[in-house]
Amino acid sequence: MTDHGYGRGYAERDPAAYTRFQNHLIRVKGSPIQVDFLEAAKSNGTFLDFFEQHDVPCITGRSVSAFGGVLTEQSFKEPTEDQERMAYENWIDLTPRTACRVSFWAEVTLRHIERGQIEEAYWLAANGGKTESGEERIDRALAERSEKRLKLLDDCVRQIFRRMSGLPAARGNRSVFVNPTFGRAWWRERMVSRISSRQGVEDRPGLLSVVRRNQEYWEELVKMIVSRGSVFGSDDVQDAFVNSLAKHFRLAPTTPLKAATRLRIALRRFSNIAASRELGVLEFGEVGEVTDAFLATLYSQMKPAVE
Repeated sequence: MTDHGYGRGYAERDPAAYTRFQNHLIRVKGSPIQVDFLEAAKSNGTFLDFFEQHDVPCITGRSVSAFGGVLTEQSFKEPTEDQERMAYENWIDLTPRTACRVSFWAEVTLRHIERGQIEEAYWLAANGGKTESGEERIDRALAERSEKRLKLLDDCVRQIFRRMSGLPAARGNRSVFVNPTFGRAWWRERMVSRISSRQGVEDRPGLLSVVRRNQEYWEELVKMIVSRGSVFGSDDVQDAFVNSLAKHFRLAPTTPLKAATRLRIALRRFSNIAASRELGVLEFGEVGEVTDAFLATLYSQMKPAVE
């Protein structure tokens, strides 16, 4: 996820103002402004106006084209493989420097609310599972009168920010790669597309089985890149590791390395090993030989787990 290009002047929310706005909204659980924010999310027009009323202006620039597919609340929460590919291909001209900005994805999401492609702003509040909509979750929080009220309100506010743009104040820099629906789609598909363009790699379904395994798994991969730049800073190393995981999944379907907790161990051990080697100077194929051997050895030391 390194950036070798420059932004192209895309429209975004004022970065400093948006950061202040997020920090203000999450500062006090159950505060009056949290209540107002959630009430505003029940109406698209009111929600859009809320940002203007609280001095979070849009910096004029090039607008991204609208997402071409049809979204439901469920598919916005967790887009399909085809929808994520469509999002990336539609916005393929973005540079990583732009795509790692929460203020940019905030503007993209707000414009889709304005256009009606995100039919209801309260979709942003929906959490995992299919049993409770975003609207129901907000209504439950607003109606709560017990000691749980403050946490429920705060959880809804934070979820809206995570799905809209990422919330670095609470989740760190990785949030923009992991949490916003559109941003996550772009980053995952960018990685799959980049690996697929190389010679002798796993097929697209195999690569998707790694990056889309689940949210926790993707977050571990993101942490590997964001937090361990000295090891995983190059595209060759990132791509080789993910491709080797896809190969490992195919050859060992019951591998415990499909669990995010085991992936975390693998990444830590690989970082320790790589600290004494200059992986960044190796070609993709050479790094792939190292990562293939590493995963095979690690697998032999673990008890296979049947899914």
